[in-house]
Amino acid sequence: FVLAEIQQQMQHGIGLGMQSNIAAETAALICEMTGVERVAFSNTGTEAIMAAVRIARSRTKRQKIVIFAGSYHGTFDGILARAGEEVGTAEPLSLGTPSGMVEDVIVLTYGAEESLEIIAEQADNLAAVLVEPVQSRKP
Repeated sequence: FVLAEIQQQMQHGIGLGMQSNIAAETAALICEMTGVERVAFSNTGTEAIMAAVRIARSRTKRQKIVIFAGSYHGTFDGILARAGEEVGTAEPLSLGTPSGMVEDVIVLTYGAEESLEIIAEQADNLAAVLVEPVQSRKP
């Protein structure tokens, strides 16, 4: 039935750059099914991460975020980081990403007890911890 509904909707065309005319209805259904208060739609996962980090920083009034080595959260410069030489520091993952873009990123080892200890120690400074439960780069 899902495929049939998708095919039927495709007959009406695809909107680009604007919300679909059924976005509000879909959001309301997701809220009803999951119990969450709000739903947002994004074109890509990268856009979703950018918005999530921005919202987390805005709401917490904190700048630092934690990511884990080997995780993938899109192509936003602000999370394209790898672990720096010192624990709790980060450096750009690739050329072209300014070091200032990742200075508030902490890159930790996924699944390590030490990482949980660092998160606990830094909890009052963290806006968010981004987790990819099953790492796409290490399935």
